[in-house]
Parts: sequence; C-alpha cells; structure tokens
Amino acid sequence: MIRTDVVIAIVIGVLLACGPAHAQVNVEQIVAQKVQPILPKNGEGGGVAVAVRMNGKTSFFNYGFADNAQNRQVTADSIFNLGSVGKVFATTLLAQAVKQGELSLDDPVAKYVTELQRGGDIRRITLAQLASHTSGLPRVPQQYETWHKGGYTWPDFVRFLNSWKAGPNHEPGQQYLYSNAAMVLLRVALERQFNTRFAALMHQRLTGPLGMTSTALPLPRDLLGRAVQGYGPQGRPIGKPGMEGG
Repeated sequence: MIRTDVVIAIVIGVLLACGPAHAQVNVEQIVAQKVQPILPKNGEGGGVAVAVRMNGKTSFFNYGFADNAQNRQVTADSIFNLGSVGKVFATTLLAQAVKQGELSLDDPVAKYVTELQRGGDIRRITLAQLASHTSGLPRVPQQYETWHKGGYTWPDFVRFLNSWKAGPNHEPGQQYLYSNAAMVLLRVALERQFNTRFAALMHQRLTGPLGMTSTALPLPRDLLGRAVQGYGPQGRPIGKPGMEGG
C-alpha cells in the first residue's frame, strides 16, 4: 500500500513551496503530478486518499483501488489502516494524563508494568523516553532475538525487556531511536494505570469527545465496508481490511 504519510508530506511540501503569491494554484494539478507517478503500476494493489485544506476550503483527491478483488476504488470515505498513526494517539493520551496529574513523564515504566521490576536496565526507562523514541529500545525485539520464531506473546516480550541491556548506542535518554517496542510498552503502561484497554481509552478520552466516528480499534463491523485492503510491494494482499497495521 502507498505510504499515506509520505504522500501527504509531498503534497504539503509542494503547497508550502508555492507561497502566498500562488494561493490560487491549481491544487488538483499539483496532487496529480506528485501522487499519480508513485501509484502502483501493472495491476498492483494500493491507492491513496488526499485531503488538502487551503484558504478555508477542503479539497479531496482519490487515487487507486481500495480493494482490487472487488474492483472498489478509493473514495473520500475510505478508511485506511491506522498503522503507526496509533502512536500519535498513545502519546496524546500520555500528555493528557500528565496535564491532569494522573501520572508523570519521569515515572519509570516499571512503576506501571510491574513485571519489569525484576529486570535490569529496563527499570531506568521513563514514560517520556518511551513517548519520544529515546528509550534505547530497538524497533522490534527480533533485532536482538533473531532466533525467535513466530509472533511475540506477552511473556516473550516481558522476558526480552527484562533481559535487555543498554549499550553505547542504546542508552536511555541519550539518542533518538525509532521503536515500535517502546510504543507497545507505553500502551501497556497506560492500560495498567487506568485499568482499561487501549482501544477503549482512545475512544473515551480522544476520538469520542472529538466526534471521530470513523477512527477506532478495532474497526467496528458497520465500518468494515469502507476499509481499504492493504497490499505489499508486489501487489499481494496483506492482512485483512480494518486491521491496525498491514
């Protein structure tokens, strides 16, 4: 599937480069020039929906297919897998909770995920470091444990975290290192603090109050008909429509 965040960055960059003097620029022409060349070719799956708001007007541009098998095209109502945008919701929930005095950025994650109190270096990692990708944790545990086969269970993850050792390039708080593992751990810490699953927290504290009725984990059955099928580089379907990633 086309990386939506990359497409949006391209479009925003072009619009900003135009400057105020070109405020009436043909947005549709720009999107077509910058987006269409990177869409899948030769029947490969994938598509993108782009929304541009400028001078008080919102314009929608849709390209490609939401589902090749069903010959269903992307529309402005298509729902894409949340993917790493879920990290924005996790860090926003953390910031909200800090503002309300429910926890502190400097709290060690082991304060909330108590299984980690039996570990070593993991006990030094704070919530702020998890949220800012400065914990030193790898992107995924498999970077360290190449021998592990299959998916990671919770006991597997705890075992890895408790055995994890910081090093020169993985010292907590000392460098930026993008980490999916850190964000998973942040979600668990929030769930433990509020005794509520992350999806419910997201709805109760963010998407519900904001009226974001088409953003949810998992995607409700009544919205699955609008979900986009994910595709790999060779046009092969990945996962099911409505999954968080894939």
